[in-house]
Amino acid sequence: MLETRPRLQLWQAPLAADNLLAEYVACRQAAGYAASDKVRLWGARLFLRRYPDLDSWRTASLEEQLALPRSLKAFVNFLFLKHYVRSTLSYLLTARPMLAKVGKRYTPQIYARFLEVGHRLGYADRVIGHTLNFLFYVVAWSGKPAEALTADELQAFEQAMRAYQPPPGRMCSPRVCSQHLYRVRALLFEAGILPQAARRYCPVPARTPEQLWAGVPQALREVVWRYLDQLRTVRALETVTNNEGYLRRFFAWLAGAHPAVHQLAQITRAQIEAFKVWLHDTPCATGRPYHTATIDGTLSALHCFFQALQEWGWPEAPPRPLVFASDRPRLDQPLPRFLDDAQAAALLVAARASDDLFTRVCVESLLRTGLRKGEFVRLQLDSVVQIGETFWLRAPLGKMHTDRYVPLHPEVKRLLDEWVAHRGNGLQTRDLFVRYGRRVSLGCVDEAVRRAARAAGLEGKVCPHRLRHTLATQAINRGMSLEAIAALLGHRSLTMTLVYARIANHVVREQYFSVCQGLDALYAQAALGDQNPVAPGVKEALPP
Repeated sequence: MLETRPRLQLWQAPLAADNLLAEYVACRQAAGYAASDKVRLWGARLFLRRYPDLDSWRTASLEEQLALPRSLKAFVNFLFLKHYVRSTLSYLLTARPMLAKVGKRYTPQIYARFLEVGHRLGYADRVIGHTLNFLFYVVAWSGKPAEALTADELQAFEQAMRAYQPPPGRMCSPRVCSQHLYRVRALLFEAGILPQAARRYCPVPARTPEQLWAGVPQALREVVWRYLDQLRTVRALETVTNNEGYLRRFFAWLAGAHPAVHQLAQITRAQIEAFKVWLHDTPCATGRPYHTATIDGTLSALHCFFQALQEWGWPEAPPRPLVFASDRPRLDQPLPRFLDDAQAAALLVAARASDDLFTRVCVESLLRTGLRKGEFVRLQLDSVVQIGETFWLRAPLGKMHTDRYVPLHPEVKRLLDEWVAHRGNGLQTRDLFVRYGRRVSLGCVDEAVRRAARAAGLEGKVCPHRLRHTLATQAINRGMSLEAIAALLGHRSLTMTLVYARIANHVVREQYFSVCQGLDALYAQAALGDQNPVAPGVKEALPP
């Protein structure tokens, strides 16, 4: 708040205002503005006469704030960035002042710092301009410098932004503002100001366990939750999440079909059989029947749940087994889908011709190493190691909870080096594949493979795991042993690798073509008119 003294003349500003005006003139001169710009100076004096108490500007109506002349608004922007007055959110989102351009003049060090961070994250210049403008909005709204912003203040700004209703004729897109604010968080995290990486805004918050299990009796759901807590200590988070969904499907059905059941001891075998019929006959959320794998997973989770409670001696356990192995449906065991040699070559040629570097490195790496896409996106900067004269790729812990070393093809090594140079240094994360400061998603890998498949003219679904099957099939067709293929793909046992032996069984191939030679001779004799053709090798075995 400004200290005032009695005015002797109409144009005489308060004493503290004189100091503020002097700072304003000095900042404008240091920023490269013309020293003889009397219009901006007149606007500053007029603003201080109209609002001797700077906080009174905040209490003015939005119409009055928007109606200020441009010269007065220029002084207001100066007050924002120098933290003499805090802006209202309605003024920022309605007037949309270009604070980034002002900040580039008045606070060049701060502007240059975040501009460099934006380039490090890979944002385009136009995107960085909008992001820095929104960053200065947060600075003006909070009244604090960018280095002092906290996650709570950004959360409060986002909540106020989403609750704001713009006046008619001055639309403000919440989606666009949310994108700008997300990138502001990314800049602050990369600059070391925020402790956690930016996360996308979720318009529909995740439902709580109480909401998900609302229709299930409390005694039943408490037992299930205790079981899941025990399961969480020894299983991965994805496994616990899947089990929770399977068990919730059963107990939700039980609550609707048998509302009188409130204890596990009340569950009977007849109810399990009725649930099996319901799973088979009832369509899922997509309108189609439940997949056989979903039915198998549901009954398997239910069987493990009841069995664990009996083994642990919990008093809530049913008195007898309810679900048996024979209840689970028999799953199909199809052969892996792979690309033949011509299709794989066409895919590789299309990927190498792509303008997108990630597409090139993604397809080449997956097709040459056989990595799962989850392993691919979790590669680190130090995943490439040199042992002797050979470069190896250290695949991270994946589906089988084991890591392994994969020989690195020279072309893959060259592409990875090119990606590291493109990625740049100085990012907060050690992930190898990063875009805009975040690890690339699994969807980016899927899209890269689909993009190359479309360019190659391949029909059908070509997914990253299909490239893994392609490498294994090519390897076994060219004489690679099952043990070596298992080590290459990270299989825990040869049972997982034997499925590829079903694709290229050399014994079956050799014996089949041996039989075909005799059959061809048989069919050839029949074509020549022999009424009793006998295949070679069979005539000698016939009795005289």
